[in-house]
Amino acid sequence: MANAAQYDVIIIGSGPGGEVAAIRAAQLGLKTALIEKEAHLGGTCLNWGCIPTKALLESAKTYKKLQHATDLGFNVGTVTYDWERVMQRKQGIVDAQRKGLRFLMKKNKIDVHEGHGRLAGKGQVSVTTADGKVTKLTTRFALVATGSRIRTLPFAPTNGRTVINSDEILSFDRVPKSLCVIGGGVVGTEFASLYGRFGSQVTIIEMAPQILPSEDADSVKELVRQLKKQNITVETGTKLTAVEDKGDHALITTEGQKPRAFEVVLVSIGRAPVTEDIGLETAGIKTDRGFINVDSHYKTSADWVYAIGDVIPTPALAHTASAEGMHAVEVIAGHKPPVIDYSANPNAIYTAPEIASIGRTEQALKEAKVEYKVAQFPFAPMARAKIDDATEGFVKIIYEPKYRELLGVHIIGAKATEMIAEFSLGKILETTVDEIAHTIHPHPTISETIMEAAHVAMGGAIHL
Repeated sequence: MANAAQYDVIIIGSGPGGEVAAIRAAQLGLKTALIEKEAHLGGTCLNWGCIPTKALLESAKTYKKLQHATDLGFNVGTVTYDWERVMQRKQGIVDAQRKGLRFLMKKNKIDVHEGHGRLAGKGQVSVTTADGKVTKLTTRFALVATGSRIRTLPFAPTNGRTVINSDEILSFDRVPKSLCVIGGGVVGTEFASLYGRFGSQVTIIEMAPQILPSEDADSVKELVRQLKKQNITVETGTKLTAVEDKGDHALITTEGQKPRAFEVVLVSIGRAPVTEDIGLETAGIKTDRGFINVDSHYKTSADWVYAIGDVIPTPALAHTASAEGMHAVEVIAGHKPPVIDYSANPNAIYTAPEIASIGRTEQALKEAKVEYKVAQFPFAPMARAKIDDATEGFVKIIYEPKYRELLGVHIIGAKATEMIAEFSLGKILETTVDEIAHTIHPHPTISETIMEAAHVAMGGAIHL
């Protein structure tokens, strides 16, 4: 064993929850250590998720726009893409972020330990390096932020060629002629939108009645309509029964149908919390369906251990983990931050068009027998939407009829993932739909659609 080190807090996992928690802890004067078993800091989000996928999606958006450059008055000839350079750009962005993250650790005097972190008894965390060397660290508190891993189908093992997962597709060497996406969740739908715009014939197979099952039905209906324009077929209520590798292609079989051939099959059925082999048993912490139970300040059943992000049963989103990480270390530092309001926690989906939302859907409110009203306005009449060639979609505000506070907001269209932040703040501040309507929005902007939707709630939109 190596010599022990003393810390105020040790964080296991350097994803968007862990790294933000580490920086905030250091800012609060806590002596902080960060443990990461992978070669790079940043977790799934930076290395295999949010950042590389959005870099590729931006290339897909640009490619699509260049194909219609003549509409903007440009004569560019036949537009083609160089997939290798597209992938190089993506990797360059990831590498720059990795470098920046290392700099932030050094700047904030955070000790980074490379290896497998485990809780090893009260106030102790062990780090096992790749060569088997074990170092024991002592600490006042530990924060588990080990994230999640890809879920697999036992009858559809990936091989990196014809059957792949969402990690492997990020380094795929080509755009396949045909692609079957198993799973119509956020990740699967984003990849479908990406490869469809680059020319793949894409089929999404989803067992639920709609893709993106937790999103507003009207938003999803509009998205499916737009996906059809991107070489994408959506099959919902469809159960996959078999996937078979054929060397240069794969066969998929769905219930009641004959086998179908695709050049590549992407298995994207969600993620599972990484809570095995991190010493939870040693700390006396039990899991429920793989998740760690915590209180409203992210403390586990062990009073010296906190947990955040994908390992707890809250929305598995990067920004959610970051907020939870900041909250947890502020509590550890003796502060009293407000409890996180998950009804103001935004969902962001980077398809074309984008989808973003907060709060509850109409379906959920109906099931709960909650009275509500809806104010909706399309992007199409807005001048800026026409200027940006982004007229698809709408803003939908669901509000409580007596006090007129927000119950849910659902946006599909350009800049949806940016505009939803206005509603997140509004929800926290208990803003009414009338206050949004009376807030001056700059002209001409896409965000004017928000104001127009709120005007609907006041008796009528101005420009419709």
